[in-house]
Amino acid sequence: MTVFASAAGSPIIDRDALVERVRTDFGVSLRSMSQLSGGQDSDAVVIRVETVDGAMLVVKVSRHAHIGPLQVCAFLAESVGSGIPAPLRARSGLPYSVLGSRRISLTPWISGQRAYEAGMGARQWRTFGALLSQVHATALAPPITDRLPSENYQTPEAAIVRALDQRIRELRASDDPLIGALVHDWRAAGKCLAVILAQIDGLGDELRAATATQVVCHGDAHIANVLLDDNGGVWLLDWDEMVRAPRERDLMFVIGGVLADAPVTDQQQAWFFDGYGAADVDPLLLAYYRCSWALQDVADYAARILDPPAGRSAARSQALTLFGDAVSPTGIASRAQTFLQQIGRRDS
Repeated sequence: MTVFASAAGSPIIDRDALVERVRTDFGVSLRSMSQLSGGQDSDAVVIRVETVDGAMLVVKVSRHAHIGPLQVCAFLAESVGSGIPAPLRARSGLPYSVLGSRRISLTPWISGQRAYEAGMGARQWRTFGALLSQVHATALAPPITDRLPSENYQTPEAAIVRALDQRIRELRASDDPLIGALVHDWRAAGKCLAVILAQIDGLGDELRAATATQVVCHGDAHIANVLLDDNGGVWLLDWDEMVRAPRERDLMFVIGGVLADAPVTDQQQAWFFDGYGAADVDPLLLAYYRCSWALQDVADYAARILDPPAGRSAARSQALTLFGDAVSPTGIASRAQTFLQQIGRRDS
């Protein structure tokens, strides 16, 4: 039996069950399947498939129960147009199917390269900026409005990281080299994480008391989710994290970026805003989102190492690399600390 597992090593779905569900719910018969690597969702798999008719599709199976993002993505694909892959409709008329606690979606395969790997020139950065501007400007009428979560400025991972910090501080010598390496890296990043933890709750309280305008946000708009097609088009992928939030939720990914080995330069940022248009960016919102993202990454990667599914050593090794990236001098945790210092939020 072949089971597709997430980047964290969690089993998501049996191959035969997926084939049958796609045939039954979408009327699509599959000839071949190949899981795609590179995604870091702990609860999802992405699979490239070929149908018996020769069409190439992408199947995503997620253990997230939320269906709102797929419904809104379908609406955006129709209203904004090029740049947003439109999910296929199931026989029910909905842009997804549900199997137990899992959500299944199909989109056309777009041939091209990830911007993370290929890089983007001035025209492509401007196109990306214009696309995200259109998304942020899209007005959603009820009932679509209610299908997306709204920003509440709460970061549950803060409590998780505090508990992990206590757990790691109490760890004695381990025979597991990956745990030993995690302990070393965690302790080296201790001051950085302490600064973020000291600020995250207060920032959230301040922002809940404010009245920032919320727009439709992609929620994960870094360049690893940007695809450059063979004709030079720019596509924004992976809409699972959509949320109604201030535009800074997405702009964080461009103003400096979040990827340790692919920071966004001042020139690239300028090209982006040529396409996006003028934006009055709130530094407190940027600080909150950077800190929140850093804690999410740290909690996720550390948990993959300390409490992995059985027999997933490769996933643990990758998680250690990703953790090291997150707390490196160019990683998101270090950037969050630096930005806090720049706006005068240094410690508790």
